[in-house]
Amino acid sequence: MHKIPVVRTIAFAYRFLIREIGIVLGICWLPAVMFSGANYFTRLYAIENSPALAVNDPQTEGGLLLLTVLSLAVTLYASSVVAVAITRQVIGRERPPGVLLLYFAAGRSEWRMLGTFILFMLAAVGLIVVGLIIANAAFLMAGTPLSAPEQIMPTPANISAWLVAWAAFLGAFVLIVQVGFLMPPAVVMEEKVGLRRALELAKGNVWRLVVIALALGFPILVLVAGAEAAIVQSALGPNAGSLSPIEFLDKAEQAMQQKMGAWQIFSAIMFILGSGLIYSGAAFAYRARTSAEQ
Repeated sequence: MHKIPVVRTIAFAYRFLIREIGIVLGICWLPAVMFSGANYFTRLYAIENSPALAVNDPQTEGGLLLLTVLSLAVTLYASSVVAVAITRQVIGRERPPGVLLLYFAAGRSEWRMLGTFILFMLAAVGLIVVGLIIANAAFLMAGTPLSAPEQIMPTPANISAWLVAWAAFLGAFVLIVQVGFLMPPAVVMEEKVGLRRALELAKGNVWRLVVIALALGFPILVLVAGAEAAIVQSALGPNAGSLSPIEFLDKAEQAMQQKMGAWQIFSAIMFILGSGLIYSGAAFAYRARTSAEQ
């Protein structure tokens, strides 16, 4: 069984993003606009109808639910198009042209990728729910329900409950990475593939995949968190420390709403950069992992 080279995979992904930025932009810009636009109109609907949502108007809530589902579907399909194209560009099978002004595809591979993404998302949600159940059970056994976090004191029982909760969520995270990282190239390159096949490919390389995923995804998370913090800080000013938690959250939400247009542009850029890194790294890791099988 081939071990996935951690350093080479990370280096390849960053090198691919820098050297092939024109191709990455050509592949990703339209799906990024789709993703960002769907998110924008969903948030705009929620903002414009906030009074009705505050009183739980069923018609308004139903409209928001429908828009949220449509936004998620658009996001997953946009990700599917990008995942297929970048994987083909790295591995070299039916890859897109070298110069791209506009790329969009709706073939069999994209639909297979969408279906697999949906299954993966449902599995990931299930794992998180299991983690929450385990964490809640641990704190109930310790005598401290999670409904009253302010009552959680550093007793031996509560410390043990915290350890169990962290272990549950860490296990869920590792399993999500284990299944999800190699899943896109497996869908592109193999006719019959599912979550079980992705799990099989990750066998013996779990912690390597975790390190690679963190190295590729962490910079994007830092940029997103930094941008959010900058927007909130610019709106709150030097008096942020004197606000109550509720006031802080309300003003932070107002600040994000005021900068929503700029935020969606930033989100589209992060979609492009993150896709270029994650999917190219996954394709390289898949090629290294399966080289012994070919």
